[in-house]
Order: sequence, then C-alpha cells, then structure tokens
Amino acid sequence: MPEILNLVKKAPLIAGRRIISNTPFLRNYRLNHYATYKFWGCKFKQKLNILKPDFVQWLATYNCNFNCKHCEAGAGRTGTSELTTDEVLKLVADIGEMEVKRILISGGEPLIRKDIFRIVHYILERGMQYGIASNGYLVKEFKEDFSSMKPYLFWTSIDGLERTNDEIRGKKGAFRNCFEALEFFKSIGVKNRIVNTVVFPGNIEELLELKKIIANLDAVTSWKLTPVIPVGRAKENEKMNLTKEQMRYLLDFVKNSRKEINVEIKEDAGYLGCFALSNRSKPFFCGAGLTRCSVMPDGEVLGCQIAYDNRFSEGNVKFKSFKEIWKKGFSRFRNPQFIKVCLDCQYFDSCRGGCWGMRLGNRHCLKEIWE
Repeated sequence: MPEILNLVKKAPLIAGRRIISNTPFLRNYRLNHYATYKFWGCKFKQKLNILKPDFVQWLATYNCNFNCKHCEAGAGRTGTSELTTDEVLKLVADIGEMEVKRILISGGEPLIRKDIFRIVHYILERGMQYGIASNGYLVKEFKEDFSSMKPYLFWTSIDGLERTNDEIRGKKGAFRNCFEALEFFKSIGVKNRIVNTVVFPGNIEELLELKKIIANLDAVTSWKLTPVIPVGRAKENEKMNLTKEQMRYLLDFVKNSRKEINVEIKEDAGYLGCFALSNRSKPFFCGAGLTRCSVMPDGEVLGCQIAYDNRFSEGNVKFKSFKEIWKKGFSRFRNPQFIKVCLDCQYFDSCRGGCWGMRLGNRHCLKEIWE
C-alpha cells in the first residue's frame, strides 16, 4: 500500500518530466539551467530553515581488507580515533530527528567494524533506510544479518577484468567474491545493486569485455564509470589519470553503450556539455554541502563525498550535534567563490564550477574535450 501511495504522489512529477524530455526546447532549457536552479532552490530552503540532506554518508572505519591503489579515503591508515558505538548511535538519532530518510554506510570496509549490524538495526529502528558500500569480499559471512536487515542499496566496485581488478585491489578473489555478493543481494530482493568502475589507463581497454560480463548478469542494476579522482592515494599518481583522448573515448563508450546496458558517467566527472544527457540519466549538479555530506570515521563532517580531507571539516559530531553542523556550516558550498574564467564561461549556469572535489586537483573542467 505505501508503494502505491508513493506512486500516486509521484505521478504528476513523472508526467512533467516526460513532457520536458519529449519537448526539445524544454529539455534543452532544463539542461542548461538545472544546476543553477537546483542551487538557488537549496538556498531558498536554507533561508526557510528546511534544507536537509537527501542522504548522509557515514564512513564507518578507515580499516580495510583491501589496499586499492586509487582509494579516495586512503583506507588502511592507523592511529585515527574512530567514533564509538554510542557516538554513532547518537549521530544516527540526530540524523533521524532531521527527518533524513537514508544513510549510506561506507569506509574503508564497513563490514570490518564489529558493531556494524547493531548500528544498522538502530538505523532501521529509527525508521530510516540504509545502503551499504562494500568491496563485497566479506558479505558471505553476514548473509543472515543482511537477510533480516535488508539494505535499500548495495554499492560495490569492479575496476577491470579479474586479473586487473584483483591486482588493483591487492586481493586475490576480489573479482569473484564481488559478483557473488551481487548475486546474493539480488536473491534477497535488494532493488539497487550498483557497480562502480574507476577508469584509468590500465583498464580502459577492458571496458568492452567488462560490459559484456555485466550485461550478461542481471545481478547488476546500474553501472557507474568515473575517471580517477585526484584525491586519496591517486592524488600523487599522475599515471592513473586519463589522457584527453582516453577521456573522449570513455564518453563515446558510455554514449554508445547506454543502448545496451544501464551505464552512465558518475557525477564526480563534472559537467559534460554535449554529452550531458547521452552519458547520464539527469543533468549535472554538484550537491556537496547542499543535498549531501559525509561523516568521517573520526566524526569530522565534510561537504564533499569524494574529497576526504579533514582540512575541509565543517565540525565534529563528537563536540557538536550533526544538526547544528548542518545548519551553521558548509559556507564554502552555500556561498561559493568562483574564479573569473568560470564566471565568464557560457556554460556556468549548467556547470557552476563542476565537481567540487575534482576542483581540488584542477580536473573539474572537461570543456576542451567535449566542446
């Protein structure tokens, strides 16, 4: 019954989107102004004191059983004081009081954390949903827990064919265990089963074969592709970055593959210009600090979900409530300062500076590739 009511509520919105998508003028206008309208919509909600995250990402731990070469979080670090169980439960309660409906649990590898399902149980008890971002290797050890406390989403990563993937991740069997985990979550009825592939020079030629593998399995509902993000372990490794030619190949690959499989370029890549709707299901918008944020293992709250750098912390939930941090912080995102070249750009209303995390590595503008 609740699902039927939700469909009834969404019907006018769905109908409106269809009209827009089928009308060239309206479709182009929406594409060209979407990011700006979304931004000012968030500002208006902030003024009315009703702005809240669509979801909150909680990095449960820095600990990990893998050692991925491009890890955004630099997982595996030691010496960090992580939130205690009670501190996490308080965080969940604070998030719930704001009527945020979803928490995405990631890491590191969240299944390493001993109290993870106690926390999951509390999330569900508070009437919220949870998603899990995991490398999948340990899922088989927790099938009973997942079956009784089903997530709304399982997010995992496969970064090439078996040999390449396992070498990148530093763990033999990573590839096979990941697909086994996807099959398991399908079997218990998890609707969103997403595979993310970080594309770099060492695996870009494997995308075609990897697409065949994913397309032949109905265990994957969505495939996300993204170029390496210049943060974490990849920050100092220039060899991981795609060339302009490789980036153009990636855009063409996704454009052509969308006829066969549900694949798209992840938002981290930024605004894609003429490839915007042929590479994604909706226009680009960077929601960092506006519609989403991340809570780090040590309690620091960051606006961006890819740039895990505590220099950009908005506060720590050990010392302030999440609600207070959300309402009073994030000025760098809600009152952004742009360089002149961005402000003078004809695509500014569509792009608004691109992905905030990519800007840190000066890889946010792809205009010379797609223009």
